[in-house]
Parts: sequence; structure tokens; C-alpha cells
Amino acid sequence: MNRAFLYLFLLLAPIIILVMVNESVRPTLKETPFQIKGVKAMNPYAAKLDRCTWHCYRETTSHCKKYHTTFARPYFKHIDPLYFTIIKSMHSGGNYQLMNVVFLVIFIPLLTFYLLVKSIEMGYCIKALKKNP
Repeated sequence: MNRAFLYLFLLLAPIIILVMVNESVRPTLKETPFQIKGVKAMNPYAAKLDRCTWHCYRETTSHCKKYHTTFARPYFKHIDPLYFTIIKSMHSGGNYQLMNVVFLVIFIPLLTFYLLVKSIEMGYCIKALKKNP
């Protein structure tokens, strides 16, 4: 039962932390947020030079990559094929926003959680093997 609580904690803790940080920052935002289909985002739409906004969503190559990506710039030739393949596949799903949530909010975190659990289980197996050779 102890492992079940550990795994439940590992699954829920990042989500809870993310919500807490977002909701604690939301009241401090001064700019008018971008709104789509009646849902307000935290970021504005206007292009900013110092940080990403919803403008970067529409203008990834001409604005976001030009002004906001200093660390990754040398790796664009390696990153871009995978990045743009993911973007094209999400657009081909018919509803980009839904595909974005399914892929980036559900699938990848669950895959990461699964691999983390498998890694912890291997650690328990190794520990047991070391105790009883």
C-alpha cells in the first residue's frame, strides 16, 4: 500500500503544483489576457520581445524563435524536424487545441509517469536482489 501512495503522489503532485503556481500568479497579471471561445488565457496576444505570448503561437518561426530562444538556437537543425512534425500531426487531427491537450497534457505526462514508475520498480527489484543474493 505504501507504493500506491508514492505513485499517487507522483502522479498528482506536479498537477497540483502547476495549478497552485498558475492561480497564484493570475491575480498579479496586469495585461488584458487573450481570449478564445470565451475562455481567458493568462498571456496577452500582443507580441513581446522579452517573453512568449499568444503571438508566438501563430508566429513561431518569425517571432518566437527570433526573439525568445537563445539557448536552443544552435540545436534548431535537430529540434525543428521533430517539433514541426508534432505541430503538423496535431493540426491534422482536425481540432488543434484538443490534440494539444491530448498529446501534451495527457499522453506525454502519462508516458513519463509510467516510465518513472517502471524505473522505481526496477530500483526496488535491484534493492531486493542485493539483500538476498
